[in-house]
Amino acid sequence: METARAEGYEPIHMDSLRLDTSPPFALFFRAGADQPYVLYCEKKTEFTKEAKRRLLQNRVHQLYISTTDRTSYSRYLAENLAAILEDPKLTVREKSVILYDSAQAVVEGVLKEPEKREHIEQGKAIVQRTVAFMRSEEFLLEHLLRTISCDYYLYTHSVNVVAYSIALCMRAGYSDAATLREVANGALLHDVGETVLNRKTANKSGALTAEEWLEVKRHPEEGYKLLEKTGALGEIALDIVLHHHEKLDGTGYPEGLEGEDISVFVRIVTIADIFDALTTERHHQKARTTFEALKIMGDSMADELDNELFRHFVGMMGLSPA
Repeated sequence: METARAEGYEPIHMDSLRLDTSPPFALFFRAGADQPYVLYCEKKTEFTKEAKRRLLQNRVHQLYISTTDRTSYSRYLAENLAAILEDPKLTVREKSVILYDSAQAVVEGVLKEPEKREHIEQGKAIVQRTVAFMRSEEFLLEHLLRTISCDYYLYTHSVNVVAYSIALCMRAGYSDAATLREVANGALLHDVGETVLNRKTANKSGALTAEEWLEVKRHPEEGYKLLEKTGALGEIALDIVLHHHEKLDGTGYPEGLEGEDISVFVRIVTIADIFDALTTERHHQKARTTFEALKIMGDSMADELDNELFRHFVGMMGLSPA
């Protein structure tokens, strides 16, 4: 896949193309690993049952899109996600990849214009699909963990935190679908306040000045105020957005809450948020391995994090029983 991307193309699942739809991107194929990419059809060409039959008859099982059409493909996935997740021909691993890709596209749109309620509703719709999929009998966490991106972007980070948060909730015994959706909504939008930060500050690779650090610390409150105005989120989700940087020892922000004043769902998202931040490649740090990240969290943050939930998280990641 990395080789294809380097050449300006990337593979897609043929079964992610819904029959009788007209995908808004061109499709390509290649006869072999050392052969050039060949245009199969232009964008907005109807993909029919007969077209698929001919491809398979000619032993074409892999199609490609141009990397410039990545966003269009992800949006197409989001629009057709229900049918894709119900498709018995797709494996759980393939469904996990498609779900992750479509979630990234939706979140990218939400974070660009988070003040618009319709974008929040799109985010909630993808959350509903994600929760339903992760609660299904066929779901295996290992498939989603192998899918999660190690490159940091605000939208991929948001999707990663949703996946870890839902999984940790279920591991800790919270199985009610409505509650899981609320937690996931908060996880999805927990960093939305960063969209109002000065870009130079947000992307700075060196140490922040005292003034810049104060600006960064404003993002939970900015996100809360922005989302509260939409009227689209419940109390659990808004609580997560406002308090995901609070710490049990009272050293967090914006309110310096401690102990039981921090809800269990905020504590769950905080663990997911920190773990993903440590294990993704960012402009100022290299990605840590799962073991390295959990060791840092266990050794240096023991007083800040919920120890019981952290044990559940470690067990969930397969490193020890919880």
